[in-house]
Amino acid sequence: MLESPDERPWGPGRIAKRLGVVVLLLAALFAVAAGRAAVSCRSDRRAAEGFLAAGDLSSALLAARHAAEWYVPLDSCSEAGLTLLDQVAAKADASGQAELALVALRSARTSIMLTRGLYSPHAERLPRLHAEIAARMAAERRASGKAQPGDQARYLAQLDGHEARRPHPWLALAGSVGFVGWLGAVAGFAWFGLRADGSFVWPRALRWGGAALFLFCLWLTLVRYA
Repeated sequence: MLESPDERPWGPGRIAKRLGVVVLLLAALFAVAAGRAAVSCRSDRRAAEGFLAAGDLSSALLAARHAAEWYVPLDSCSEAGLTLLDQVAAKADASGQAELALVALRSARTSIMLTRGLYSPHAERLPRLHAEIAARMAAERRASGKAQPGDQARYLAQLDGHEARRPHPWLALAGSVGFVGWLGAVAGFAWFGLRADGSFVWPRALRWGGAALFLFCLWLTLVRYA
């Protein structure tokens, strides 16, 4: 008996089903990663806002920094975390806690540095942060009686030297390629390692699944050391 086109291993019906599985699987991966970051960011932002309203500046600083570090493209929550750190610094200044204000500004800078890779989100905030941090560090030196000529300019040059400490471009690029490769391996697993009814096709499922696991670990390693 002849098979209908949809019943053949590579018939239109089965190809459509496999494409659907691949698209859904990739969409689920992106949704889980982005959703986790977005939910965590909003939770930390609300906590920071609550602490700030209650006058608990130290707790507000910590929660706002966490919010700033949960960066998701096209989502403004991370930027809101940076704005909250500015507010913590302003309130700390108003209450005479200059040291805490400096920590808040440094935390904002650190959050920006941690979320950069092939590009740097919120990099436009760095010049102002660097100028304020350098001025405050120079003021601390003067207050301690250890000031030297050119302290502020030297601190500013050190802070502005962050470009020399950017993530290694080749490792960052390799990490991005590894991430894309991982997604491709997951797609290959869904396409070649699964039948239309969801059962595994051995040993192809093992090969593609192993490749996906290896590339995922490679991506994490490259991101860590870039």
